[in-house]
Amino acid sequence: MQVKGTSFNDRQENSAKAKLELLKRARENSPMNDPEFAQRQAEKAAAGVIRDKERVERKAAKEAEKARLEAERIENERVAAEQAAAAAELAAAEAERLVARQAIEEAKAKLAQFKKR
Repeated sequence: MQVKGTSFNDRQENSAKAKLELLKRARENSPMNDPEFAQRQAEKAAAGVIRDKERVERKAAKEAEKARLEAERIENERVAAEQAAAAAELAAAEAERLVARQAIEEAKAKLAQFKKR
């Protein structure tokens, strides 16, 4: 059976030629044939390397800031502990002074009673 005066083999050959023509045009339009393609690819790769470097630097800065804040927190805790210890010493000294004063007052009271007899 013939369609519009062509045979199956003719249509098959035309189809194969058309596919080859499409492939040829695709190869001609390929970016690999563009002389600036390699340069653009290199620029993209360099930009990627720069991005990665900046990302690593940001991460390192963030980690350094965390470490600094942690050291600052530890130092603040140490200072607070020293202040608490100093306050405890003062309170103990004040308590001793009050006990001694009370003992002196009691001794004076006993002495006054003894003298009255």
